[in-house]
Amino acid sequence: MADRDRWVMVTGGTGGIGKALIARLVTHGHNVVAAARQPERLSTVVGPGRIARVQLNLEDSETIEAAAREVARVVGHGQLSGLVNMAGVIVEGPLEAIAPADLRRQFEINLIGPFAVTQALLPLLKQARGKVVNIGAISAHLTVPFYGPIAASKSALASLNDAMRLEFAQFGIEVILIEPGAMKTGIFSTSRAARDANLLRLPELERHYRPALNEMDRAFEKAGADDPQVTVDAVIKALFQSRFSARAVVGRRTSAMLMLSRLPIRARDRLVKGALGLGAALKPLASSTVMNDR
Repeated sequence: MADRDRWVMVTGGTGGIGKALIARLVTHGHNVVAAARQPERLSTVVGPGRIARVQLNLEDSETIEAAAREVARVVGHGQLSGLVNMAGVIVEGPLEAIAPADLRRQFEINLIGPFAVTQALLPLLKQARGKVVNIGAISAHLTVPFYGPIAASKSALASLNDAMRLEFAQFGIEVILIEPGAMKTGIFSTSRAARDANLLRLPELERHYRPALNEMDRAFEKAGADDPQVTVDAVIKALFQSRFSARAVVGRRTSAMLMLSRLPIRARDRLVKGALGLGAALKPLASSTVMNDR
C-alpha cells in the first residue's frame, strides 16, 4: 500500500509536543488524523502529507466513539498504521490539597482516555498491523514530592502499556512506551497556575507548603527542560523504524533519575529531597509537636 493511503492518528494535537509532531509528520509526507478537544485550535500545516481534524474529548466516551467512526471514514480503504496517545494533563500540588475529583480527572485523561481510544481504534490497527505509541513520563520510575497524581497516572499507563504489548502482539500490533523528562511546553505553566489557584483557596495549606513549593519551582527552573523535538524524534523513530525499544526513556537528566530510582528507598528519598532543596522544607516534625497538634 502506498504511503498516501497510510494514516497516523495523534491525540493532544494542540499541545506543544503534539503540534510539533503533527508538523513533522505532515511536512515529511505522512497523513495525520489530528485529534483535539477543540479541533479549531489545531495548527494549519502545509506539506505533502494530508491532515484531517477530529474532535476528541478523553473524558467523554461518546466523543471517543464518534472520533473512531470519523477516523474510519477518513482512512477509508487505506490503513491506520499508527496511533500516538499524546494527550495528557498534569495535576500537581501537595496531596493534602488535591481534590479527589482532580485525581480522577488525572486518571481519566492520562490513563482511561488512551485506553478507550486504543480500544475503539483496535479494529483499524489490526487491519493495518499498526503501531501504538503511548507517551508516558520519567515520573513513572521516580516520583517526586507534589507530583504524585501525574506520576501515579504514568505508572499506571506503563503497566497498561505492558499488557497492550503482550496482548496485541498476536495481531501484529507493536506497542511502544516513550517516557520523556521535562519538556519546554505550556503544560507545566498551566499545571503550576492551577496548583497555585487551588492553594489560594486553602490559606493554611498555602502558608505551610509555600516554602517547599518555591524551592521546588526554583530547582526545576535551574535544571531546565528539553525542546519538544526530543520527544518528537523518539516518536518518529518508534513509528517508522523496524526495531525500536519497547520502552524508551528520553531527555536530559533522565538517566540520572533512572539511577536514583534503583537506590534503596531511604537513600533515594534523601537524595531527591536534597536535589530539590526540600531537606529543610519537608523536615519531619518532632514527635512532641505532632502530638500537640492532634
